[in-house]
Amino acid sequence: MLDAVRRLCRVVAQEGVTGAINRVRYRRDDRLMREISAPSGQPMALAGHGPLKARFQAELARHGLLAAASAGCRSIVFNPGAAELGAGDLAAAVLDDDYLAAAGPQDGAIQALLASGCAMIVGSEEGLRRALALGAALPDITLVPDRAPGHQTRLAIGRWLAYAGALDPARHLEEVLAFAPPIGDRAHICISLPEYLQRRDSFRQGNPAGFRFFDGIRLLPAWKGCAWSYKTVAAKALQSGAERLTICEDDAFFSPDFPQYCAAIHRYLDRADWDVFNGVMTRIEGKPKISLRRRLGDNHIIHTPHMMGMVFNVYNRIALEWMADWSPDAGDANTNTIDEWLNSMPGLRVVSAVPFIAGHREDVHSTIFGFKNQRYSGMIRATEREILSQVESR
Repeated sequence: MLDAVRRLCRVVAQEGVTGAINRVRYRRDDRLMREISAPSGQPMALAGHGPLKARFQAELARHGLLAAASAGCRSIVFNPGAAELGAGDLAAAVLDDDYLAAAGPQDGAIQALLASGCAMIVGSEEGLRRALALGAALPDITLVPDRAPGHQTRLAIGRWLAYAGALDPARHLEEVLAFAPPIGDRAHICISLPEYLQRRDSFRQGNPAGFRFFDGIRLLPAWKGCAWSYKTVAAKALQSGAERLTICEDDAFFSPDFPQYCAAIHRYLDRADWDVFNGVMTRIEGKPKISLRRRLGDNHIIHTPHMMGMVFNVYNRIALEWMADWSPDAGDANTNTIDEWLNSMPGLRVVSAVPFIAGHREDVHSTIFGFKNQRYSGMIRATEREILSQVESR
C-alpha cells in the first residue's frame, strides 16, 4: 500500500493531477496482453474459391501446413456461404472485394461469420473498410493484398500465419530476410500495422521525411509483436549493410521544418559518439544523467546513458545489432519491451534534443497496450520539463 502511495505521489509530482487521472482513465487492454500458445504447426485445409486461394495453397505447402480437405482439421474458407461457415472448425475466412461489396448487414453468411468471431482476411484496403462497415472487429481482420507484387503477398500470408499461431515469428523473420526489399543505409522506416488505415492515412499526410512503411508483426501479447517488428527491421537493415537507420511509428507527427531539423541532427551525429538518437523520450526514472550538453539552434542536444520510447529514433549499427538480438524469453511486459531491451544495452550512448523534435499523437490508441495515447502525454511533457530544467540551470 505504501509503495502504491509513493508511486502515485511521484506521478502527481512529475505529470500533475491530469497525468495521474490519465493513467487511471486509460488502462491497458487485457485482450492485447494475453499470452497465446506456442506455434502449433497444425496443418489447415482450404475450401471455397477466391483470387488468393492459389497463393495460400502454395504458402501453406511451403511451410508444411497444407492438409487435405478430408483430413478433418481446421480450414481456411474462401468467400463462404452460411452452410460452409457451420461445417467445421474454421481458422479463417478469406473475403474478396466482390464478396464484401455484395454483402449487406442482413446477409446470413456475414452475420454468421461475425457471430463466430472467426479470423477474417481481406484482399485490399477497400475490402478492409467494407468489412469494418459491416461490423467486423479490427483485431479479427488481417490484410493480405491480392493485387500486390508476389513477395508482398507471400510475406503478408506469413504475417497472418504468425498472428494465427501457426508459424513461429522467427520463421517469418527468415522470410523477410529472404524476400523483402533491402533496407539501405540511412533509410527512413515507419513501423505500422496495415490494418489501421486511419493511422496510416494520417501519417501519409504529414510525412515530410519520406518514411517507408514496414508492415508490423501482429502477435499476442502485442508488446511481443512490436519487439519482433523492430528485431526484424534491424536484422533486414544489417543484412542490407546499413550503418545507420531512422525508425518511427505511425503515431509520430512532425512539424513542416522537420527535414531541416533532422538533417542538422544527422550532421551532429556524424561527429559524435552515440548509439541511439532518442527523438521522443517518454519517461525517465529520477533525474536524468546528462554527461554533455550542446546548443543546436533552438534546441539543446544532450548526451545521456538512458533512453525510453520508440516514437522516433535513429540507430547506429551497434544499436541495430543489439536490437536484432532481442529475445522473447528475456523478460515480461515490464522488463522486456523493445525500449527496455535497448535501455539495457551495455555502455549505451544516447543523444537527444529538447524540446523534442517529433511529437506523439494523442488522438489514437496504442496498438500495444490498447489505452489512448493521451496517457503518454503527461509522461512526455514531464520528461521534457525535467531535462530542460537541468540543461537550462547549468
